[in-house]
Amino acid sequence: MQAFTSIDLQKQTGDVQRAASREGAVITSHGKPRNVMLSVEEFCRLKRIAKEAVPPSLLARSAVTVRHVPDPLGYDVTDFRTAARQMAEDALSGTNDAAVEAELAAVRKKFGRRVP
Repeated sequence: MQAFTSIDLQKQTGDVQRAASREGAVITSHGKPRNVMLSVEEFCRLKRIAKEAVPPSLLARSAVTVRHVPDPLGYDVTDFRTAARQMAEDALSGTNDAAVEAELAAVRKKFGRRVP
């Protein structure tokens, strides 16, 4: 664990934060340890080990991005099961072969290599 003075904390905030993220950082004042700075992950881990509640504001939230982009083949994908069933039937019957070939051609052009 790296040690920093309280003046280091003021002047080198980025360095202190990077050290705290890696292994924790001790902040000293007048030569004595006064505070410890930890990453949120390490703090939560220690709270769990101590069987203490982790503040909800610190719990990781996974970002969810939903973009409703119309399907180029016209499938209504809001009901995925129905859309998947229809896509499978169309694939087996060859209904969208031309559209699929056009999409593959665009991918081949973009990446410059053979796409099966």
